[in-house]
Amino acid sequence: MSAAFDGSGYRQRVLAELHRRSSLDLDDPFFVAALDPDVVHTDAQVREQLAAVMAFLQRQRNATRYASLAATLVRRRAEWEAPLLDAATRDQLRARVLAARQAGQAERLAKVARNLATVRERFGGVPRSRVAGLRRLAAADGVTAEQFDAVLAGEQVIEDGWGDGIEPLAAGVRRQIRDRLVELRQLRVGNRAATASLWAFLGVPADSPPERIRAAYEIALERNQRRPHDREKTVIADLLAQVRTRLLNGDPAAYTAGLVADAREEIRGRVEEHIVLDGELGPAAFEGLVREILSSGSGLSTAQAKTLLLGVARELGAAVTTGVFLDYVVCAQCCRPEPVDGSRICRYCDTELYTACPSCGRETEAAAVACRSCGRSMRQAREAAEAVFAIRRALDAGRVRYAGELLAAARPVLALLDGAAAREAEELGARVQAALAAADAGWRALVDNREARRADAATDGARWLVSHARDVPGPDGRTPEEVLAELVAHQDVIHRRVAAARELPAPDQENALAAVLATAADSREALAALAALPLEPPRDLTATEQDGGVVLRWRASLSSAAPVSYRVVRLFGDASDPERVVAPEHSLGTTGSTDLVDAGVPVGVMVRYEVTAIAGSRRSVPVRTPGLVVMRDVTELRAEQIGDAVKLSWRLDGPVDAVTIERTVDESSPVRLPTRRTRANAGQYVDSAVQAGVTYRYQVYVEFHDADAVPARTGGASTMATVIPRPPAIRDLQVTTAAGRTMLRWNAPAGSEVRIYAVPPNDPQPSSQSGLSSSPPGLPPGHPLAVEDTEVDLARIADPVRLVGSSDSGHLVDLSAAGELEYVPVTVLAGRAVVGRAVRHLVVGEITELRADDRGEEIVLSFRMPLGITEARVLWRRDQLPTGPDDPEADQAKVTNTSLEIKGGWHLAAPSDGSAYFIACYPLVHIGGTLTAVPPGTGILARPAVRAEQDARPDPPLRVDVQAPAAGGQEGWRAAHPSTSADSADPAAAGDQRAAEDRQAVGSAEASADPPTGASSLVQPDQQSQQEQPYQEQPYQEQPYQEQQPHQPQQEHQPQQEHQPQQEHQPQQEHQPQQEHQPQQEHQPQQQQIREDAATVSYMVARVGWRRRTLRVQVRADGLLPELLLVVRSGTTPPQTREDGQVLARVPAREAAHAHGEHTVEVPLDGARLPWGVRLLPGPEAAQVVLRHPPDDALVLR
Repeated sequence: MSAAFDGSGYRQRVLAELHRRSSLDLDDPFFVAALDPDVVHTDAQVREQLAAVMAFLQRQRNATRYASLAATLVRRRAEWEAPLLDAATRDQLRARVLAARQAGQAERLAKVARNLATVRERFGGVPRSRVAGLRRLAAADGVTAEQFDAVLAGEQVIEDGWGDGIEPLAAGVRRQIRDRLVELRQLRVGNRAATASLWAFLGVPADSPPERIRAAYEIALERNQRRPHDREKTVIADLLAQVRTRLLNGDPAAYTAGLVADAREEIRGRVEEHIVLDGELGPAAFEGLVREILSSGSGLSTAQAKTLLLGVARELGAAVTTGVFLDYVVCAQCCRPEPVDGSRICRYCDTELYTACPSCGRETEAAAVACRSCGRSMRQAREAAEAVFAIRRALDAGRVRYAGELLAAARPVLALLDGAAAREAEELGARVQAALAAADAGWRALVDNREARRADAATDGARWLVSHARDVPGPDGRTPEEVLAELVAHQDVIHRRVAAARELPAPDQENALAAVLATAADSREALAALAALPLEPPRDLTATEQDGGVVLRWRASLSSAAPVSYRVVRLFGDASDPERVVAPEHSLGTTGSTDLVDAGVPVGVMVRYEVTAIAGSRRSVPVRTPGLVVMRDVTELRAEQIGDAVKLSWRLDGPVDAVTIERTVDESSPVRLPTRRTRANAGQYVDSAVQAGVTYRYQVYVEFHDADAVPARTGGASTMATVIPRPPAIRDLQVTTAAGRTMLRWNAPAGSEVRIYAVPPNDPQPSSQSGLSSSPPGLPPGHPLAVEDTEVDLARIADPVRLVGSSDSGHLVDLSAAGELEYVPVTVLAGRAVVGRAVRHLVVGEITELRADDRGEEIVLSFRMPLGITEARVLWRRDQLPTGPDDPEADQAKVTNTSLEIKGGWHLAAPSDGSAYFIACYPLVHIGGTLTAVPPGTGILARPAVRAEQDARPDPPLRVDVQAPAAGGQEGWRAAHPSTSADSADPAAAGDQRAAEDRQAVGSAEASADPPTGASSLVQPDQQSQQEQPYQEQPYQEQPYQEQQPHQPQQEHQPQQEHQPQQEHQPQQEHQPQQEHQPQQEHQPQQQQIREDAATVSYMVARVGWRRRTLRVQVRADGLLPELLLVVRSGTTPPQTREDGQVLARVPAREAAHAHGEHTVEVPLDGARLPWGVRLLPGPEAAQVVLRHPPDDALVLR
């Protein structure tokens, strides 16, 4: 309650009310403290309000009017302050006060309503002069002005004090208006009710708003403009000019005051006469003068007339005595008043005194200008009702346009009304619009029927227009009556032509009636005469079985009537009695052509067909076909080899499921077998009694009995199948990795192709180390390649399986090998594929481009990770190179490709303390779900040790390749040659280093136990060989799991052979197997014939791109190739040599393989006339190259 305390308001609302009461009642402390009980106040707000009230009351104790009241309130402050200061008591008091106020408020409002009802029953409304008194009574009872106005809004306030305080119009103007009204009354033969005043002339009450007056004026003006020119039009125009001047542009109250002045002047003499003769105005005289004023036609109400008499008597100083209150009703015909005593008919002219309001439907005085209930103009309501009646009558009479004109003229009056009249007007407007739309549609249909020569339909349409829209003209401007007369005349002509045709001989009647129908297609008379003539049946009906259905053909009927259609019915018969129908007929439909196909004919049942010609209501004699038995034939016959058996599948529609299979041996087969017949059903049959390499011919057909009960068979379907022998499984797959190439070798079976698939393993079984293989595989159960020596569907092999390639020579190279893989061989022979023994192989390339940048306080290491590797482990020691990826004496860290790129290398904090830094890097791979560092590793001397006695710059960094573990589980090391030359400071130390290098290269336990340390153990520049690249590890020879033999360390690695200059960098010659491995070489004759430097190429052909209009050839190679040619020729046989076709594209030399061993050739096929056969062949000057071709069917473009 932050607002300032309003003392004046408190004095008016609280002190004045308490002072008015006879006794001081403090039961409502909220009223005394000026607190609103509807609002919840806090304790602080209450205390603040009470302090303000108390301060104001202290000041009022010195006031004149409310001093004693203020002193009493101050003295009794505890009675009304204490309940408000306590929160709980205040809440209880609030509820009690609100309930008391609501009960008192309802009682006070009920009293106000009773007062208004009393006045309304006496005066027929609430007179304006009594509103102020009623308001004072309500205020005395505690009702606010807003509440009283809300109750008064539901009552009708009548004006009973016209002219009070308003200057009336001049007498001359009033006389001019009165003369014109009298003249109009005479022209209208005594219509006094409508000519009593300008208000009665307009038909609106005197207290109407300006909008309502203007609307009534515009209606009267528009209506007068349509009147013919006569005296009444002139008089009405003068009155409308007075309405515009006095009521619209002037003050309407001045004209109303003038009416009162005229009535006062007219009655003043009569009042004065009664006063002079009787000395007073008695009850009888008073009521008589009231009736006289009402009958004068001034338009005053009973209350206004009595008020006028009282005013005149007051001016003359006479006493007035009134009797029982009487109300009067004025007759609308003779304008004489009648007392309201229950009479409903005027005693003078027998006219109804009351009528129902057209707007609200309630009863009111017939002479009233406005309805007492709804306040709307009675004249406007009557005019609207009359217009609605006229519109209905016009619509019922079919005068749609006239009804629309009446509605348009009545719209201004209807716009002023709502209620029942307005709703009815809206309904009639919708009816008029619908009738006009129906008339327009009827005219369009009539025109269409006449253009289509439908005379009867046109005549019926014209009759409908005459009945429902007789005043709506057609497109040519003629009325419906005129068009109907023309059509009736045409019907007479048609009638005479039909009568003449009936007199002709029977053969000529149809032609004559057809001529009549050519001009009147829907003539009912001509159609009836034609229907009485017989119709020619169709001729030459035939039924032929075709593609499992029945084709019906016939010749058309010879009838000249058009159009003729044909109804086709299928009948079921009995083979023993073809004329006997054994089932209800089945209608196949009606057609206008002379053929029909029954595709749904039942199988194995004798059927007949019946065709009947139909022309309108005419039907010919039906014709029938002989009996026919339809049997569905075998379709979609396929033969496929399932294992060592042949599976036949076919489609046979219908209830018959059994077929006969006839098997013979093709003439091209090496054996001869007798014909074999068998019965089968269910749409498939497996023939397991077959021999490999034999071609079988299968004939499948259905046997049945024809319509004459003679055994018959269908044409059937035939197919051929060659039994392919089962290809052998590959069990000797060998996988080796050397110089970044993963070689796969096996003994190639004769006549079969071998496909190699690479599968990421799912089991945790790890490989022993990089470059080694193990088996058996760990494929998950259910995988198509999981079970060895089983047949597999090549289409089921999907991701993550990768096809390495296919070969028939026992040699492949996998250029995409990375990480741990399982290689699974699959032998393919003419579509049959057998899974071989899988080999697990771990392929990890070496880390290259290892460089160390010594920046004094730190060493920045940079290197390139092998393909497919994103993480590496870095190990460093101060005394020697790390002994392996898990050296316990070395510090280690993990490095990622991302960190190398972002940070510009790997940074190692290395203070300059004179000691050396030996760093080795190993790739990290996931083996069995674990991130493991695997050889080969690459090492480097990042910072050499600094000797105190040597004042020379340090040796350049030394790069070292870390070999794979040697025999016996020990890890060997081999130092690489420095990247730059430097003079040797200690030759003896160099010799010791070379000896240590020799021991490490052998990988013996002695070398591992005593590794070289210090700068003296490194290879010196004068001891470098011709090869400057780091020494690469020697791959371990792959052997199958079952046949791998243990190796003897002292026989496998001979130090004297390893360091021969000619053999140092030849992995194939350095690791020749010993005598115990000679049997394995005997099983690989093809591998010995292949030159080791020959490039191996495999490729795939596919159609790609939008609408498959591009030929893509993807080439995989294990090295650089000479020129290759893509040769193409038309047909389905790929070329074998360059002379068999044309060169479509060339793969230039030195671009045959990218860095990753792949090359793609794309050729557009726009305008090509397929099929084509393609093949990739070496160029004319190409060196030796091994090409692995896909199957011939994959080299055909269709």
